[in-house]
Amino acid sequence: MLSIEQALERCLGTVPPVSTEEVALHDAYGRILAEDVHAVSPLPPWDNSAMDGFAVRAADTADANSGDGDIDPCAEQEVSSAGGPWLDITETIPAGQVGQKTIGPGQAARIMTGAPVPEGTTAIVMREHATAAADRVQIHQAAAAGAHIRRRGEDVQAGQLVLSKGQTLSPSAVGLAASVGRSHLTVAVRPTVGIVATGDELVADGKPLGPGQIYSSNTAALVGLVRAAGAIAIDCGIAPDTLDGTRAAFERASAADLIISTGGVSVGDFDVVKDAMAELGAEMQFWKVRMKPGKPLALGIIGSTPAFGLPGNPVSAQVGFLQFVRPWIQAAMGSTEPYLPVIEAQIAHSYTKRPGRAELVRVVLQQGPDGWTVRTTGGQGSGSQTSMAAADGLMMVDVDTAEILAGDTVRVQLIRAAHRGAQVPGLPG
Repeated sequence: MLSIEQALERCLGTVPPVSTEEVALHDAYGRILAEDVHAVSPLPPWDNSAMDGFAVRAADTADANSGDGDIDPCAEQEVSSAGGPWLDITETIPAGQVGQKTIGPGQAARIMTGAPVPEGTTAIVMREHATAAADRVQIHQAAAAGAHIRRRGEDVQAGQLVLSKGQTLSPSAVGLAASVGRSHLTVAVRPTVGIVATGDELVADGKPLGPGQIYSSNTAALVGLVRAAGAIAIDCGIAPDTLDGTRAAFERASAADLIISTGGVSVGDFDVVKDAMAELGAEMQFWKVRMKPGKPLALGIIGSTPAFGLPGNPVSAQVGFLQFVRPWIQAAMGSTEPYLPVIEAQIAHSYTKRPGRAELVRVVLQQGPDGWTVRTTGGQGSGSQTSMAAADGLMMVDVDTAEILAGDTVRVQLIRAAHRGAQVPGLPG
């Protein structure tokens, strides 16, 4: 029986080369970048004002003081009681326009946020620290040289690498690409994932239940997990517990880049997934993993298509997906971070288990003054869907560990990040 690490290594060994496509920026969010992006020009492209206010020579504001008078930034008359030198306003520069006059001694230009600063400017005085009256402005607070001026290239230099191949594109990353002039980006093609649920007891959503039947909740959960991982989910229906029916379902799913089935991978009389894979000529990579939940978990290659056989119990299916299928999907798109983020936390109570299998324990996280603390969601039965829905993460307990004491440091995979399709280092999903 393979360890989690050994099984994961075999999974990633089946990942095909990354395929790419070009998409418009508005379609790039959540995609994995397949190219490095460099800035063609500096950002900002010129010195500009960080505030609405007045472009001045800092030396002309040295005698400014707030005084005891009231400062009304909306006033249209002189408020000399507030104190400070008076400067002549030479022009108004809105964003998107360039000033036409050089700032000389005793002069100022009214300027808006983002507008290029005119020649001669050494500082910007915030509008709140000045009072304009017709074509003059009184400065109430001295400005240091360089105040509120965003310098050319202070954020990004020309030629600088701004986005790296393999990163998942956040809204901010897409905005950065736009700011350096990109309208399209080359991203990884999203793999298609065919999902097959097996079992005579399963009923599709919305249909009435008969005696002994349950809804196909695994399909609903896996469609969400596949989409959150960045791939395209295809519901290939429910296969009956027959060899012919299961084989036919796998054949329907074989057009996808990856196949996932749930149920039928144990040793019961009606668990026929292994036989169906064999009839389709599958090359089996493994059949069991030394983990709990999810020991009966298979990977075979049908033709050139990897096929994961996940357990039928809902928690086992989801945990197996997060450990093996999600990294496969992410790696197939060239992600530099295919694994779930992991943090350290202190466990709030003791936890015991039987040595022999690694355990992935559903837990909730809470942040305190000394860092993260963790406690289990309660019962860890593999059919307890409420415990999985409540979990922030999975506490990783090694194969040989028998007991963890209250206050011990443990490692926790953040699964809420996977549910959102994003990774947030240092936060519980």
